[in-house]
Amino acid sequence: MSSLLEFIEKEVKRRVYETMIDCFQFDQGQVEEAIEESHHGSHSFYRANDEYVPYWRGESRETYKLVYGDLRQIEAHIDVTEDDLLHEISREIARIERKIEELQ
Repeated sequence: MSSLLEFIEKEVKRRVYETMIDCFQFDQGQVEEAIEESHHGSHSFYRANDEYVPYWRGESRETYKLVYGDLRQIEAHIDVTEDDLLHEISREIARIERKIEELQ
């Protein structure tokens, strides 16, 4: 009887862990989708930048340079955060997979 209970307990834990992995993989997909949208937005911005900004002069050009610099810094910060987040999600998935292996 105890072996049946142990089997059921392990099976329940395995399913919980698999559900956790599914959730993390869903989150990972959401992050990757957000990254793709972010890169698409950046690409559109830089394309517009290359097309229109060379003709700007005076105060508008100087103000734009400040905004452009801020945007570049934000973009760099987002890139680092994206990489860190994806790394942590992958790490957590691997940790849970090890728990599943230990159950077998």
